[in-house]
Amino acid sequence: MNRLPLLLLAIVGGAIAAYAAVLAIGGAVVGLLWIYVFGDDPWPNAWEVVVGIILAFVGMFAWIVSARAIWRRFAPRAEG
Repeated sequence: MNRLPLLLLAIVGGAIAAYAAVLAIGGAVVGLLWIYVFGDDPWPNAWEVVVGIILAFVGMFAWIVSARAIWRRFAPRAEG
């Protein structure tokens, strides 16, 4: 496989996998906060910023890990 299509596959595929992971992890975090921490009481104003920053870092990490896994799976091997 050529490197350019592989690079595009790794970037796009990694982004899709990271997006799915962020949706799942974000839903779990907000659900746990709702059930065990805040409940139906008014939530503090800063929680959206903090959870958003954490999910952005989780998303970037998941994107890098997913893209690297795709790259390693399909990268041409050096023979010799």
